[in-house]
Amino acid sequence: MLKKLVFAAIVALVSIVILEGCVYHKGDEDYPSTGGGGDCDASNVRYSVEIKKILDANCKSCHEGSASVSGYDLYDYSTISGLALDGQFTYGTLISAVLQKGGAPFMPQSAPQVQLDDCDLNMILAWVYRGAPNN
Repeated sequence: MLKKLVFAAIVALVSIVILEGCVYHKGDEDYPSTGGGGDCDASNVRYSVEIKKILDANCKSCHEGSASVSGYDLYDYSTISGLALDGQFTYGTLISAVLQKGGAPFMPQSAPQVQLDDCDLNMILAWVYRGAPNN
């Protein structure tokens, strides 16, 4: 009887260890890597430097000022931080738009189905996950 109990405990322990290793994470799919690019450091992303540079290169024509075509002035910190942290859609409006999944309209809209490059996406993700600071 004791041998059966010990055997059952060992089988249960081994099963738990095996099942814990069988968790599928979609992190690589949802949050792209830099693809090995050596000069993409998202560890200290600043709104006033890196995020504005991405906005200038990809968003300015439709999202600047009160005459914004979309109605969203992404050069107003309170607007972009609000979109970054709103929790709307699957990932929040900003991330959903730039990742082109989760329900928000795909951005940049001038080139549907063409995403920002991995480094720009990682910069935006890092900034949002740090609480979208005004730095």
